[in-house]
Amino acid sequence: MGLLETILNRTFGKVHIMVTVGKKPAVEILFRDSEIILDVKNPILAAEAGLDQMLSRHHQLTTSSKRLNGLKNMGYKIKLKYKNLEYEL
Repeated sequence: MGLLETILNRTFGKVHIMVTVGKKPAVEILFRDSEIILDVKNPILAAEAGLDQMLSRHHQLTTSSKRLNGLKNMGYKIKLKYKNLEYEL
């Protein structure tokens, strides 16, 4: 079992993470059973945070997609949610 898998197994049901831009919430990350839910609170701020992250670490984009695929291969579902809309990545 990898380190990431160990950490995720221990945090489910115990942790949620709020990503903010300034003092305003952009995205809340929830861990539920075998799901990781990205609950978008403000799509403009979420896009701003994502672009900022992408531009500051553009050479690591392939690593980020490998992490996403790694989570899926471990059996986790990753969902993007905004209000009543929900999309599985």
